Amino acid sequence: MRQARTIAICLALWAFLTDFAGADGEEAAAFSHLAPHLAAEQLSHLGAHRPGLPPPALLLPLGNGVDGVLKGLRPADEARLIDGLVREGLTQQILRVGIAQVAGLRMGLIKLQAGDSGTGAFSLRALQEDAGKCLKAAFAGPLRLDHLDLWAVVPGAGEIGDERENFPVFSCSVDRSRYEFVAERADDAAGLLTRLDAVRYSPVFLRYVGGDGKNALDVPPASAYTEPEVAEQWEALLAEAQSPAASALMALQDEVRVLFHGWRNGTQVALTIDDGPHPLITPLMLAILKQNNVKATFFIVGKKAEEYPALVRMILRGGHEVGNHAYSNRRLHDLATEEAWAAVEACHRIVGRITGERMTYFRPPGGVCSANGLRAVGSLGYTTAFWTRNTGDWRKPPPEEIVHNALTGLEAGDIILMHEGDMCSVRALPRIIKGIRAMGLEPTTLGEIDRNGSALRDTPEALTELVNSQISGEE
Repeated sequence: MRQARTIAICLALWAFLTDFAGADGEEAAAFSHLAPHLAAEQLSHLGAHRPGLPPPALLLPLGNGVDGVLKGLRPADEARLIDGLVREGLTQQILRVGIAQVAGLRMGLIKLQAGDSGTGAFSLRALQEDAGKCLKAAFAGPLRLDHLDLWAVVPGAGEIGDERENFPVFSCSVDRSRYEFVAERADDAAGLLTRLDAVRYSPVFLRYVGGDGKNALDVPPASAYTEPEVAEQWEALLAEAQSPAASALMALQDEVRVLFHGWRNGTQVALTIDDGPHPLITPLMLAILKQNNVKATFFIVGKKAEEYPALVRMILRGGHEVGNHAYSNRRLHDLATEEAWAAVEACHRIVGRITGERMTYFRPPGGVCSANGLRAVGSLGYTTAFWTRNTGDWRKPPPEEIVHNALTGLEAGDIILMHEGDMCSVRALPRIIKGIRAMGLEPTTLGEIDRNGSALRDTPEALTELVNSQISGEE
């Protein structure tokens, strides 16, 4: 079956290339997230395709392998949600639904494949109508969920395990109370989405929407988040990093600031959560933190912030601190100095554009950073923050192991490292909070434990050597 599907895809691409053999490779390379795939196939995204019909690379069928459509967290509720969506008659294919409950709240996710499930055509109006139907099924139907994360994806350039990578081109995150408020005031799905917070329409989707772009049905509302992905301007960002001003500022960083732990004579420990925002997982964690009256530091990945801007705002509305976790998960010690600068600056600009906030702390992906990487971070005004207690939750162990790793030997000033990627972290979080307090300590943000001057200042070379000797375990 897989071989037959591969042959069909190759034939479709061959036919496409035959029609557009003269496509400009430079234009194809600008299609950032698919660049390795599209540039190799010499596909052009400018004026070469019928409006509303994307190139075959964006139409490859997606699925969830043996996992199926249900996420399996609350299968009975998830099946009811599927039934409601089927009754609504969506034009896009349903890829995944999930429902989980914490703190007395039921939260869900719906993942769709962008484009008409029969023709593949992209239509802004159809996308908005499907979004309205999904929100209705989640909030106005018998389930009456408290929160929904909804997004639509196109195929990406690579593979994740046995499944094709996918790239979100639409997203919204909505609480039921907000939905009920705006639903009473909206005439249609488009009007409803206009009144929601930070609804995302990617230019990758809008580029192929049918119509001439002059009709209101072809244009997203002014309230939407439609900024191009930073990766599409990556070469310009690298050029800026190599400019005389940026280069001179990096060269001046003979002393940088690094935070390994906080004040040891207090009662506070920092709770830090990396790799978000993440649909469903972020709202679940935020609900647990709110129930326990805890503030934490969330280290934001710039690319994920582009995809789910409403979740970034949701973190800030909860009173939490946000930190910079670079644009993607590339390790800074593997990057040239200008690339390290661009990775940090990209996330800085994205989060600033979404929230208007300026972040204080940077955590390097993987917890590793070269001396030149520290110079780049310092030149952008950040303190580089590490950790003392690594929960190892990125490996998806049982919640009991995550709790053990967080609490064993915990002392005042420690920094606990967690991640947003999986339900095991969600299930461990309330037990970690309870365990911290049972030890007479209090979880808080990095900013709080850093108030007593615990950070170190030294040369990038000296601090890099210290990082390599002190940081425990992979991030």
